[in-house]
Amino acid sequence: MIRVQDLRAGYRTGFRRRWREVIRGISFQVERGSVTGYLGINGAGKSTTIKVLVGVNPPAAGEVRIDGHPAGSRPAQQRLGYFPESPAFTPGLTARELLDFYGRLAGMERAARATRGDALLEEVGLAHARDLAVREFSKGMRQRMGLAQALLHDPPLLVLDEPLDGLDPMGRLQLREIIARQGERGTTVFFSSHVLSDVEAVCDHLVVLNGGEIAYAGPASGLRRDADDRYLLRLSALGDEGLDALRKATGREVHRRADGLIELSGLDGEAAARALDAARAAGGRILELVSQRPSLEETFLALYGDPTQDSAARGGDASRAGTEEVPAHGEGGEEARSRGEDA
Repeated sequence: MIRVQDLRAGYRTGFRRRWREVIRGISFQVERGSVTGYLGINGAGKSTTIKVLVGVNPPAAGEVRIDGHPAGSRPAQQRLGYFPESPAFTPGLTARELLDFYGRLAGMERAARATRGDALLEEVGLAHARDLAVREFSKGMRQRMGLAQALLHDPPLLVLDEPLDGLDPMGRLQLREIIARQGERGTTVFFSSHVLSDVEAVCDHLVVLNGGEIAYAGPASGLRRDADDRYLLRLSALGDEGLDALRKATGREVHRRADGLIELSGLDGEAAARALDAARAAGGRILELVSQRPSLEETFLALYGDPTQDSAARGGDASRAGTEEVPAHGEGGEEARSRGEDA
């Protein structure tokens, strides 16, 4: 459904409008019917990539195709629903009027617009606000509205940029379930998020962007295999000398619980083996040694760092704050904007 080949992209920044390349020749594919998470630390270039995918900005080099059509072409755009990072809507329109407007842009019949729009407002939790002007919406309500407009024309591809940002826990769960249902019914979903628990809950594939290059692309389970295995060890019947031996073997503080048990968590393979040898030599009783499967967040942190930390703080690409993203082909073209008007 999505094919990216040797893509280079970036933006111009500063008074002299110098070009800053963020995406450095990346290639990946998103298979039809998959739910793929696009991961990377803040400022890594996730939104820059997505803007090329949906045709907001052209690539500096390389090729992007949506279902075989060049990104930005009318056939490609007809096949996707787009949720921008900060959705902006005409403030004076109500939720129902806004969906009717987007439905007309998509070429939907009037009856279909009304039926589909009301059903989506119910699904995303905005039925109570269908006649409320968008200017009155909170950020969480805007996020729900953004997902509704992306789903409106029932596209075969959803491209979502931080769709769960600004939602309370119940809202995150609700919209996460909607995204998962889209995948179950065969819709291809490509979305970025720095909240890795959300990605882990719904994605079957991952693409990881690191330093402007693809660090991983494949099944979600495969990324965890790149992280070191960790183990949990539980012991009993170990005296003070045995505790000292465990401290030396593992290089960490070890304490006996009130019930007499000793528990060591997060041991790598070598530390676990040393701890076992020390415990056996001291006459301890080994109750349990189990592998601890790391979460996606733990794996990502171990491999790439904190996804919420800006890349500028890590010595990578600068933050886009204070910059203006423009088409790669210079100053001539009309600057593309996200749909609507900021409320």
